[in-house]
Amino acid sequence: MRIILPLLFPVFLLITQPCIAIREGTATADIFIKRYARAADFRKLALWHEAAAECLRHISVPMNEIAHDYYLRRGYKQSAARAKKEAGEIQEQYKYHRKQAKIAWQKSETPKRLLNTEREKIAKFMAIWLPRYPNRFYEYGIYPTFFRKHREMAEQKGDYVKALQLEADAAEMCATQYEKIPIAYGLEGYQKHRDAYQRHAALLRGLTQQNLKALPTEADKGKDIISSLETRSLYPCQKGDAILRIAKSDARVKAALGDQIGVHAYPSFQGFVWIVSFSNHSSGNIVTAIVDEKTAKVLDVF
Repeated sequence: MRIILPLLFPVFLLITQPCIAIREGTATADIFIKRYARAADFRKLALWHEAAAECLRHISVPMNEIAHDYYLRRGYKQSAARAKKEAGEIQEQYKYHRKQAKIAWQKSETPKRLLNTEREKIAKFMAIWLPRYPNRFYEYGIYPTFFRKHREMAEQKGDYVKALQLEADAAEMCATQYEKIPIAYGLEGYQKHRDAYQRHAALLRGLTQQNLKALPTEADKGKDIISSLETRSLYPCQKGDAILRIAKSDARVKAALGDQIGVHAYPSFQGFVWIVSFSNHSSGNIVTAIVDEKTAKVLDVF
C-alpha cells in the first residue's frame, strides 16, 4: 500500500465542483455527527447537527448568494440558474440538520457540564471554517472554475481589458466573502483582508482605462495577497506529517486500507482535533481517523 500526499482526489472535486466546496464545512461536521450517532451520545449529536446547520447558514448561504448576485449582474444566466438550484439544496440540508438536532435533543442524557466543553470545541471548529473559503478563494471553487476560465478565454481573444475586469471582479468577490462570512459572524482581524482585496480590485479597474497591449503583471497578484496578511487563527501544536504517521499506525486504519493502491491521505486541523482522510480514485473515501490535538491519540475511526 502506498500513501500519497497531498490528497488530490478531494482537491480535484473542490476545484471542479464549487457546490461541493461551499458545503465542505458541513460535510466535515458530518464526521462528528457519525461519531456521536454511533456512540448514541445524543446531546453531542444534537450540537453537531446544529453546527452543521450553522455552517450552512453562515458560510454556504452567503457564498451562494454572493455568486448568484454576481452572475445575475453580469448576465451569466446559466450560472445564475445553477446557483439558484444550489440555494434550494442548501436550504434542504439546513432543514434536515435542524430537524435531526431536535430529534437528538429529545433523546439526550449527557450531563450539561460536558456540553460546555463540546460547545467550546464547536466554536473552535467554526473559527477554522468561517475564513477558510475566502482564504483559499484563488485555489478552489468559483475562481478556478469561473473567473480563471473566462479570463483565459478573454486572453485568447486579446481582450486584456475584459481579462482585467474579471480579475477585478474576482478580487471584489473575495473581499465580499470576508465581509459577509467571518466579519459578519464577528471574527476579528479580517477587515484588513477585505480592504486589501478591495484595493486590489480598484487597482485593476484603474488599469482597464489604459491602452493595453498585453496583460499587466498586476493581474496575477490577487492570489499572492493572502500570504502577505497575518491571520488570527488557531494554530495546531502537532504537525500534519506527524498526525498522518499516527493515523497510519492505527490498527483499524491499517485494516481498512488493506491492500488498497494509490491511496491519498490528507490531515486537516479542525480547531481541536485532526481529521485524517484516506481515499483513492477507485474507492473514494476509504477510512477517516480523528486524532486528538493535545494527546495525539486516535479517538475514532470510520
